[in-house]
Amino acid sequence: MSEHIMPFDGNGQPDFLSIINSEAEKVEPVNKVPPNLSAVQAPTLELPESLPTPPDQPKETSHLKASTFAEPVLPIEWFSEPVQEYIRTVSESYGCPLEYVVVNSLFTAGIAAGKKAQLVTNPYTNYPCDFFCMVGKPCRNKTGPLKEVTRPLREHDKADFAKYLEEKAAYDQRKREDKNYSGEQPVFHQRIVGDSSPESRNALLAQGDMIGVVADELKSFIDSLGRYSKGGNGVGAELSQLLSIWSNVGFAINRKSEETKLIDDPAMCINGGIQPELLGKTFSSDALMDSGFTQRFLFIYPDKGPFIKRCDRKFMTPEMRESWSGIVGRLFDMQPLTLQLSHEANRLYSNFADDNDMRADAEEDCYISGMIQKMNIHTLRLAIMAHLLSDHWNEPVITAEGMGHAIRMANYFTRIHIERIYPLLRGSAATQRPMTNGDLLRAVNRQFTIKSQNALAEALGVSQQYVNKILKVPPAPERREEQ
Repeated sequence: MSEHIMPFDGNGQPDFLSIINSEAEKVEPVNKVPPNLSAVQAPTLELPESLPTPPDQPKETSHLKASTFAEPVLPIEWFSEPVQEYIRTVSESYGCPLEYVVVNSLFTAGIAAGKKAQLVTNPYTNYPCDFFCMVGKPCRNKTGPLKEVTRPLREHDKADFAKYLEEKAAYDQRKREDKNYSGEQPVFHQRIVGDSSPESRNALLAQGDMIGVVADELKSFIDSLGRYSKGGNGVGAELSQLLSIWSNVGFAINRKSEETKLIDDPAMCINGGIQPELLGKTFSSDALMDSGFTQRFLFIYPDKGPFIKRCDRKFMTPEMRESWSGIVGRLFDMQPLTLQLSHEANRLYSNFADDNDMRADAEEDCYISGMIQKMNIHTLRLAIMAHLLSDHWNEPVITAEGMGHAIRMANYFTRIHIERIYPLLRGSAATQRPMTNGDLLRAVNRQFTIKSQNALAEALGVSQQYVNKILKVPPAPERREEQ
């Protein structure tokens, strides 16, 4: 009796493509034994007067291709060689996925350049800032690369704070000597914040700087929304501010005991990590999903990579850290740079955005539709950050190669969100607690367009005021939704 041996690939896993292809050959067998030519008379071949024109597209075969099953990967080939070397070294040194290092590099470059780097695409202006979330078990080491890559930002804040203390001491001395002294009071331009109240973040944003929120555990940051508010709608008010900040839309802060503050053209990044089992509980609430807050995050959820023994890992040398500090330092010191897309880059982006718009319009799931459409904005911001990490960091034009790189990154984030993040969000929403009447109304609102709250209330046997109260969520800014 013959024994069937299953083929294996180089990683010790069954080679399913070979198995599927062999099964296809069983269905469509190929005669591998040539016929006996002596027993069969060869037919006479008569050529037509003109041969048919071959089709433009090659005929597709029924066999599956390995590219169909390619895992999503964040590309780095557009970055400069020193940046690529640094990213690989950090990944191999900390034994963490490459994607974690890439996203922290994008975050750091964006904060260092700040609002000095802006991309103008009619009629919008974007800055190198976004919301990032690294997803993975504790053993994947999210904290290591977060602290390592953002080190130059903290060192910059530390040096600026020491300078601020010196200037503040001199200012106070002048005030003591001359009560009528009217010199400008020193200001500490802090760029990185951790656990902080919305008031403290807004005070920094009011200075006109871009800031970065670094949350080792994003769950703590999101769970704290509304914690510092004395009113009854603290979560909604703070959430509305975060939505405006992501869209760079200004807002006013009105307090009875304080003067009105205007936060104009705010720019803020968020970066942190979360465990897969906590993601759904953190990001799947009605307020976050219905308002579009969750869709505004770029999620990084890498596959399980090869384990590197500690004795085989690379070392983070002082020279490597100095190289990265120099790259970040030149972005802090750069002159204001207004970026534009080249003609070919604009064509690439326009085609990508148009395809996204049509795809979002055809998508039946409103959550996925909103996420896909927002990827148009993410792509422009990723293009700026990637440009700052390339050899062309101080040039005013984003080329087609740079835009192509940004589009590939956007495709990664889209696929990760649909394939790995959304199932966690839906799974948590379905199993976290029994569905209430409010949950049912919000689910209907997400899936369908409610033309008449009165008619819906009458059909359900509730009041129109109840329906309106349940469906009322913090309004999402509309300035950049059609970008």
